[in-house]
Amino acid sequence: MSLKWYLRPRMIVLNPDASVLEAARAIESNNVGAVLVHDRGRLAGIVTDRDLTIRVVGRGLDANTTPVGEVMTTGVVTLSPAADQSEAIRLMQQRNVRRIPLVDDGRLVGLVTLDDLLLDEAAPIEQLASVVEAQLGQGGPAPSPRTRGAVRSAARAAATYRRLVGKIREDAGLESMEQAETALKIVLGALVRRLTPDEAEDLIAQLPSLLQPTLRVEPPGPHKTVTRATIERELANAFDLDSARAAQLLDRVGASIAQTVSAGQMEDVRGQLPDELRTVFMEHSPAASH
Repeated sequence: MSLKWYLRPRMIVLNPDASVLEAARAIESNNVGAVLVHDRGRLAGIVTDRDLTIRVVGRGLDANTTPVGEVMTTGVVTLSPAADQSEAIRLMQQRNVRRIPLVDDGRLVGLVTLDDLLLDEAAPIEQLASVVEAQLGQGGPAPSPRTRGAVRSAARAAATYRRLVGKIREDAGLESMEQAETALKIVLGALVRRLTPDEAEDLIAQLPSLLQPTLRVEPPGPHKTVTRATIERELANAFDLDSARAAQLLDRVGASIAQTVSAGQMEDVRGQLPDELRTVFMEHSPAASH
């Protein structure tokens, strides 16, 4: 499949003089793992969350005064949007990277990540997991069979999670995976708070494993202050939506959640909800609107 699927209307880009603190805030606020660095209209480098830990915190640098140009990775490998997924996988394996910017006529137009390829099942899990294995083994002994098994397990867990996020992105008409992930966590967090602890734990156990730690730290319920209106307001604030669009987004995320767990579990969940929320967590066509 062509990499044109990974073109992005909005990219998180900084200039080399931006501070490391700005990069960290951009990564946190946009829920991404890296920011790209542009210098005079050209891609100059990339800064990942790992770079910030090792090259800034590890060296005791001042995040306020250190420019990203001093800690970014340069010589970034790129691809044209006309390239295909197999070429991206080959480069990830060869260069031990998880992200490849897409450049068209010198202009940054997108980004393909290992998570994207996992979500799209672009290759067998074992092949994609080899990218992570190569990174683990870089500069040290080869990963052990036990480590390789853990990597494959983690890759499968990531694929399951990203598949759910991708479905929400498609069904809800959101611009990015990051937005879909934010919407999912807002709705699920509110739902978990609205349930009794036992029912919340039963629900969490059926969700993708990468979601479970986040949801288990939610305060135990049932919190009856959680209503359809409060969830819609949280979505509206997060995405700057009007009330009608926030209501539609809630319905579509709720339907995706209902399709993720068993029918019996979802019936138990609905039994603890007021009528206004019970209808949200029903399987229905994503084309339906509130």
